[in-house]
Amino acid sequence: MEHHELRVLADYTHTGSQAVNTPAKPSPRDVLGELQRDERAEVVYAEIWSPVTGAPPSEEELKKIIPVLDGDKYGEYVSLSGIRSSVMAPPKGRIWGAKLYSFGTPMSNNPLLSTTLKYSESITVETLVGATTAITQDYRIRLWGYVYKVAELPRVFGTMGGGISGRPDLFALLVDKARDRELPIRRDTPGGILVNGDTWNTLPGGKNQSIPKINPFIRYAYNKKATDGMQGDYQFRYDTQNVDDNEENMYFDFNALNALLVVGLGIRPDAAGNLAKTALKIAGDYHPKGLIPTTLTNNPLHFGWAYPFFPDTIPLYYAIPKLERPYLIWNEIGALIVQDDGTEVSINALITALTGIRIEMKGG
Repeated sequence: MEHHELRVLADYTHTGSQAVNTPAKPSPRDVLGELQRDERAEVVYAEIWSPVTGAPPSEEELKKIIPVLDGDKYGEYVSLSGIRSSVMAPPKGRIWGAKLYSFGTPMSNNPLLSTTLKYSESITVETLVGATTAITQDYRIRLWGYVYKVAELPRVFGTMGGGISGRPDLFALLVDKARDRELPIRRDTPGGILVNGDTWNTLPGGKNQSIPKINPFIRYAYNKKATDGMQGDYQFRYDTQNVDDNEENMYFDFNALNALLVVGLGIRPDAAGNLAKTALKIAGDYHPKGLIPTTLTNNPLHFGWAYPFFPDTIPLYYAIPKLERPYLIWNEIGALIVQDDGTEVSINALITALTGIRIEMKGG
């Protein structure tokens, strides 16, 4: 029997320079991310040591980090900022309050908990430098999780999504208590998925899922345009060019076959202090009502580098805050919005972060 111990699944240290707008694409072998043929693995969390230079330290622009599972990029679901001020997966030992972000719960057969990143052969990461500042200093990324022998998977996991509370027709049930909504999730073949080596990549968090697809969801966005200076809603929306790319999109126009359960929100206000409020806007209503005050000095959604709430000489970070209750966006329009205080927030002065669970009930 294997001892299922939390371990490093990939460890990438980038040394030397990396130019603006340039990716780094280490191979699985480079990051020690290869499995044996009789092994399967799930990633639980990441750690990022951001590049900084000089004294006092000045951050460098490690703009994007995405995992690559069995050769496939996972940026549609997981896109992480690695810049020190907005790092979304800081080193575990430096997180204030020890509130670590995880992709899911390991060794679980609940589809809504078992959203860990699953792979059968190899894992690595791809990184990207932003358009402003090149990287000159080293940075490091670690992925942590569990490795299993194929023969042990049925014993450890059993059946994934084998029914809920006497309802064998359900694969999972998404609940939004704040808005009193439920989304029942079914499969064409009830009874769940028997977990083994062949079905591993078809589980939640795997790249070969059939319908329904259930994945972890974590991404960031910058305001590519200035806010209106009139306390109106700013949407982080790709099709209106309010963000740089689709992996920053936080505007969700969903039909009945698409859903997102929003679990956490974060925002770093502009240094000028003109951000006033942040909220979700779902089906035309603000949640929470009255929005969340997110000013420079009073921001319950702060994440990343702990400054200004701790002196910048203290190497502490905040995890992306979890909401009191998750919010379901399903068969409606939902978006993350911000409002200024009557003075515009300048271009790229805000960075937001969103975490949750993405559900797709269509496609291959």
